[in-house]
Amino acid sequence: MADYFFELLTEEIPAWMHDAAMATLRDRLGKLATELGSDANGVTVSTTPRRIVFLLKNLRLREEDREQEVKGPPKKAAFDAGNQPTQALHGFLKKQNATLDDVIDSGDAYVMIRRKVTGRETSAVLQERIPELIEGIRWPKMMRWGKGEHSYIRPIHSVVSILEGEHLPIAIFGTRSGVQTIGHRTLSQRKPFNVASYNDYVTKLELQRVIVDPLRRREVMVHRARSLAIEVEGTPSADGSIWAQWQYLTEYPGLVRAEFRRDYLALPEEVLVTVMRVHQKQLPIRDRDDRLTNYFLAVLDNDADPDGNAAYGNSFVTNARFADAQFFYETDRRRKLEERLDQLSHLQFQEKLGNYLDKTGRIERIARGIVDDPDVALAARLCKTDLVTEMVKEFTDLQGRVGGIYAREEGLPENVWQAIYDHYQPVSLDDALPRSLAGAAVSLADRIDTLVGFFSVGAKPTGSKDPFGLRRAAQGVVQILLNRDKREIRIGIDKLIDLGIEAYPGNTNANVKDDLLAFFAERVRTILEASQVWQFAYDEIAAAMEAGWATSLTDLVDRITAVKAIRDEANFLSVLDSAKRIANITEGHAETEPNAALFEHDAEKSLFDELVVLKVTDAILARDYQGALAAFASLAPELETFFKDVMVNVEDEAVRRNRMSLLRKVGGAVRQIADVTKIVVDRRDYRA
Repeated sequence: MADYFFELLTEEIPAWMHDAAMATLRDRLGKLATELGSDANGVTVSTTPRRIVFLLKNLRLREEDREQEVKGPPKKAAFDAGNQPTQALHGFLKKQNATLDDVIDSGDAYVMIRRKVTGRETSAVLQERIPELIEGIRWPKMMRWGKGEHSYIRPIHSVVSILEGEHLPIAIFGTRSGVQTIGHRTLSQRKPFNVASYNDYVTKLELQRVIVDPLRRREVMVHRARSLAIEVEGTPSADGSIWAQWQYLTEYPGLVRAEFRRDYLALPEEVLVTVMRVHQKQLPIRDRDDRLTNYFLAVLDNDADPDGNAAYGNSFVTNARFADAQFFYETDRRRKLEERLDQLSHLQFQEKLGNYLDKTGRIERIARGIVDDPDVALAARLCKTDLVTEMVKEFTDLQGRVGGIYAREEGLPENVWQAIYDHYQPVSLDDALPRSLAGAAVSLADRIDTLVGFFSVGAKPTGSKDPFGLRRAAQGVVQILLNRDKREIRIGIDKLIDLGIEAYPGNTNANVKDDLLAFFAERVRTILEASQVWQFAYDEIAAAMEAGWATSLTDLVDRITAVKAIRDEANFLSVLDSAKRIANITEGHAETEPNAALFEHDAEKSLFDELVVLKVTDAILARDYQGALAAFASLAPELETFFKDVMVNVEDEAVRRNRMSLLRKVGGAVRQIADVTKIVVDRRDYRA
């Protein structure tokens, strides 16, 4: 067994790109390790701002020999009328380095050969695959260097490639590998040194002031942050996004504490925190009552700040940013949000969809259709006015929140300012929902206006490209409509789309609703399958959605829950078999009310009477879906007797149609809940 170690030394890679690149590389290396006789647990991937490092442990020195089956040309083309091999077969065999003796009788329409493949040396496999893996990482942004012949995230300085203590020559974008690397850019001796293995590499780099493991760098910074905050009787703000950035901003994890002018604490906290977090990559320090202090922490790719230059520089820049914010704040407060509405006419929303004043009118109209309330209408009318404030022009991340803050300071009702503040939420699956019903309504109205508008002009997402964030907008709609508390909005996606279309009186695209329903269906499936709360299986979701989903997402969840519950019960096979049999027999038959006067057999009457007694329809109306499915399952004996004693497809059309109508009525009950025929089962699981 052998270990393989690799390092790629580059110019600084942006911090926000590391996690995705590491995940991609770890996945691909795991597959490679499995091919080479190890497993994904033997893969270690680490990065610093300048390095991509990985270790593959316990690889076989040589691939195992194996037998391989290869499909060749169709037999009709491989053999002539006299069953002699044709030129097509000879050409295939030559290409595969095989003979007629390797041809096997597979019973297939194609020629198949089985041949022995000699395993290659692991070194040869690595030399082929490692450059492909590294060069194949698709970064969000790429750059060219040198003569422009290569495109990658950053220019490459050196490559280290070592297999079991020996150099394994490879090349990455023309840069040939070796066994030398270099330490920290400013804290080390800055002289290349040799490494012999991964452990040797990690040890020597730490002596040269580089900690390779990002989680270790993070742990060091967390400990240092707490110590620095305690010195001023505070604690670091809880902000995982900052730590995630900091661990990829440094090779040596240093921190410095600085402060800004205390009078800037009079500015809204959201402004201060955004400037520090987003623009300066700084972490605020809070006091014991969780109030913001005028101290903050900044990352430092150094082991100390003895002269205080780093602290002074951070303070200087932060004070300057806050001075700008204070000027914008004081300027904005001279005008009320209502007075800014006309300015929205000068701000374009989309070339074919008008300006933001037009959009505001549509949002208000849609929001009124969702919740007819004066507070909702006012919040909808004012929700975009902060886009023309000086604060949002400078700090775009604060859109929505600035409007909510200004509305609060103007004395508008809590329901209104909170709705404005929250209407961009949720941004991600982990993001909080708007705090109020009004906020949820305005958020829905904003999103559905955007979706209907862009779909109307043909600007739909294609493949992985979604420049207008339409998938995120639809995802937010689904998250809000799945909510079940005081903010629950009882409207279906189909009705919501109708409101959006009605707000565009000039829309001539007849396919908008169908396109959006298909678009939303994917989002609904994705969110429900990803949910760790419900833990629904994909076939449970598909079965319930087949019975309808667009009129109520909370009802959809109730039906999926019922299917999930009953599929584990012993009588589920009765539900499944009965539903399948009824579906097959009544395919193409339009459901009508069965006529009891046409019943000729006791089995027909018994099934009909039992259906009435069980009140399956009443259970469905009461949304007792699990009870309705259980009642349907209890009909199994009557159905079995019916299928044994009654011929459905008789010559008498009236009798035939009546029997189909009876079966459709029985099956129709369960079809209102889910198409259980889509549930995938292993019948062995239901055996006693």
